[in-house]
Amino acid sequence: MQESTRGNVRDPACLGRQLFDLVTARWATLVLVDLVDGPQRWSELRRRAGGVSDKMLAQTLRDLEDGGLITRTVHASRPPTVQYALTDLARGATTALQHLQNWAEQHTSDYAHHRAAHTSHSQP
Repeated sequence: MQESTRGNVRDPACLGRQLFDLVTARWATLVLVDLVDGPQRWSELRRRAGGVSDKMLAQTLRDLEDGGLITRTVHASRPPTVQYALTDLARGATTALQHLQNWAEQHTSDYAHHRAAHTSHSQP
C-alpha cells in the first residue's frame, strides 16, 4: 500500500495544486457533478453541461481521465458506444462540488442583485 502524503494547494509545484486545479476547472466541475448520477455517454454530458464546445468537452474528459478521476469504457456495439464514469478518487470531491452547486443555485437572485447594483454604480 502506498503511503499517503498531504499536498499543499498553495504551492504551484505541488501535485495537490494540479489536482485542485483539475477538479475546479470550469467544465470539469460540471462533468464530475453530472457523473454522480452514474455512467454517461458523451452526448448526455454535452447536453447536461450546456454551452460546452465539442473540443472543450473532449479536452476536459481527457484531462479527467489522465488525472484518474473518471474512467472511459468502450462498449463493443454497432456503432461502438463510450461511457464515462467516476472513479473512487473523484467520489470524494463530488460531495463538495454538489454542495457548491446547490449554494450557487440557491444564491442566484442574491448574485443577480449585487451584479445589477454594481453595474448601475459603475455607469456614468
